Amino acid sequence: MMKLSVIIPAKDEEETLPRVLEDLNKTIPALEGYGVEPIVVDDHCRDRTAAIARAMGARVVENARRPGKGNALRAGFEAATGDLLMMMDADYSHRPEDMPAFLSAMREGVGLVIGSRVFGGSEEYTHVRALGNVFLSASLGLATGRYLSDALNGFKLFRRDVFTGFTYTSRMFEIEIELIANALRKGYRVVEVISHERARAGGEMKSRVVRHGTRFLARIVWEGMKGVKPPVPVKAGLEGATKEVKPTTGQ
Repeated sequence: MMKLSVIIPAKDEEETLPRVLEDLNKTIPALEGYGVEPIVVDDHCRDRTAAIARAMGARVVENARRPGKGNALRAGFEAATGDLLMMMDADYSHRPEDMPAFLSAMREGVGLVIGSRVFGGSEEYTHVRALGNVFLSASLGLATGRYLSDALNGFKLFRRDVFTGFTYTSRMFEIEIELIANALRKGYRVVEVISHERARAGGEMKSRVVRHGTRFLARIVWEGMKGVKPPVPVKAGLEGATKEVKPTTGQ
C-alpha cells in the first residue's frame, strides 16, 4: 500500500481547521490503496489549533524556524513518512473531496500535480488576485518553459523525492515556485487538475497580494537564473489534454 502524507500548515486556524479535518477524515476511506497520514504544522499558533488537530486524529508538528508558510511546510515535509506528499490550506478553501483527481493524475513520469482554480473556479478571487496569478504564472513559464494556468495554488501533490532531492530555502509562500522548479529539475512532468477554491470559512487571510507577489516574482527570477532541466514534451493544460508543446530551456 502506498502512503500519502497530507500536510496542512496552520497559523491560528482554530475556526476553520475542524471543518478541514472533518472533510479530510470523511474522504480518507474513499482513497483505496493509500494509507493516509494527516499532519498539521503548528506555525507558532497562539490559539487552540494544535489541540484541535490532535483531538481529531492528526499528527502535530511544530515549525521550529521563523514563522512563515514555507518554513511550516518544510517542517511538515521533513516529518512526513509518505511516498507522496500533499499540501493543502487550513482555511477550508481547498476541498479534500478533490483528492482522488490528484491521485489519478499521478501517473508514471508525473512528479507534481497542481489544482487549477482557473478551470475549477474560486470564491476568493478578486480582480487583483486573478491578474497577479496570471502574470506570475506566465512569468514562471518564461523562466522555466512550463506554462501553467495556476502555478501559485497551494493545493499540490508531489513525489517525495521532489522535496528530499533538494535543499529548500523558501520561508514564505514562494515555496510554491520552488516546488515546481525542483520537480522539473528531477525530469518530472508537472500537470494540473480541476480544483475549486472555496471562500475562507473564518479567521484572517494570511496572504498579502503586493508583499507576497514581490516574493513570488523574485523567486521566479532566481529559479530561472539557476536553470531548469527540461524533461520530455508535456501535454498542455489540464491532465488528459491532447495538445503537446515543446519545452524551452528557460535559460
